[in-house]
Amino acid sequence: MKEISEQGVSTAPSFERNVLINFWQKALAALQELQNPLGLMASGQGDHFHAIFGRDSLWTVQLALKAIRHLPESERQEGGVYASYHNWLHGLASNVLLGLGQLQGQEVNDANEEQPGRIVHEYWEPVPPNMVEAHWPVVDGNGRYYGAFDATFLYISTIAQIDDYFNDRDLLEKLWPHVHAALLWMLNWSDLDQDGLVEYARRNPGGYGLPNQIWKDSSDSVLSPDDLSLNHPLAWIEVQGYALDAYNAYITLATKLERMDADLLPQIEQRIDGLRQGLASFWLEQENIHAMAIDGQKKQIPLVASNPGHLLWSQAVDEQQARQISERLLKADMMTPWGLRTLSDQAYCYDPFNYHRGTIWPFDNAIIAAGMESYGFDTQARTVAHSVLQALSTIDNPVELYMVLPSQVIRAPQIQQLWALVDYRQACNVQAWTAAATLYMVSLFL
Repeated sequence: MKEISEQGVSTAPSFERNVLINFWQKALAALQELQNPLGLMASGQGDHFHAIFGRDSLWTVQLALKAIRHLPESERQEGGVYASYHNWLHGLASNVLLGLGQLQGQEVNDANEEQPGRIVHEYWEPVPPNMVEAHWPVVDGNGRYYGAFDATFLYISTIAQIDDYFNDRDLLEKLWPHVHAALLWMLNWSDLDQDGLVEYARRNPGGYGLPNQIWKDSSDSVLSPDDLSLNHPLAWIEVQGYALDAYNAYITLATKLERMDADLLPQIEQRIDGLRQGLASFWLEQENIHAMAIDGQKKQIPLVASNPGHLLWSQAVDEQQARQISERLLKADMMTPWGLRTLSDQAYCYDPFNYHRGTIWPFDNAIIAAGMESYGFDTQARTVAHSVLQALSTIDNPVELYMVLPSQVIRAPQIQQLWALVDYRQACNVQAWTAAATLYMVSLFL
């Protein structure tokens, strides 16, 4: 495909034109290398996650689509500088969405968390020997594991966004059975106690698999204030927004295809009302932001984290609350010179060396920046994007995550500035959603 031309990029403050060009080209090259017939591998060949991951693939498509929406209309058309990117993205999105449709759950299998209509968390072919030894649930599902609670919501939302941009009726018709199956999963499996919130509990009878089935899926990504085990099921704040978006997206797609079931519509509208009302139960008055999650006893897990920033992406809150969330995230306990932390450095379980409790993830920052932009907070969005791009320009790879540590932890040589940018040793060097996040963040400066 044609690479971005020098004439196609304007100079941005603090970024030379050739730096932006290099960002764009390296990100596109990384994504092209990760493509396969079923869609997209989550990370590079030598990295930990060289397999199909549903959530990663969907965020990659959505962020790449956000990038193209910033490009000049004239240049997206045939013969334009970005026409090849337009065509490439259509192909990528089609493969990802159809591929995940092929892997969509068909039956109830608690061993690998499969349910009809559920979108796969990961698919390995062949299953690595170390996963067999560790009893990882892909062994019980022919290489498939469905422990991603958010992926099914994101699947419907992604299809709606791709349809809105490309208006490919044939593709939508192919995807429709998978969209409808995903909706039925939402109605049947996503609100376990019928309280209006969406929540999950691990079902694997041996206790194998992920206890945390959202993007912060490490076993210790969330802890209780008293060091006791958390009561499940957990309702994570960002997934409430994903669910709202998915229900509305379903109505849009069904209406377009004239397939809106009159019996289903009241159920969907009731779910939308329940989610909107339920968001209030997460609000931390003293912090002006939502709590990270609510546990099985309906108690807030009172952590200030990046998760509520995803509500801006889903446009699940009004403008006043969106502004409060944006302002809170940009305070010094969350914002660093190189991006937003996953968790406030004032939180009771903050650990900058932990995978999800204080590190910085470029894709997470891009989602939040895009959400800020959707409410018209362009300066804030560019602030977040600029900080992450500065880090990625130093690291020189679309890396999975990195750390920002107090400079005093480095004994020699002494660092005069307050913070130090540090590699996370186990991070994947090439991560699909980081590459797509790079495209989006670069597009803010075009």
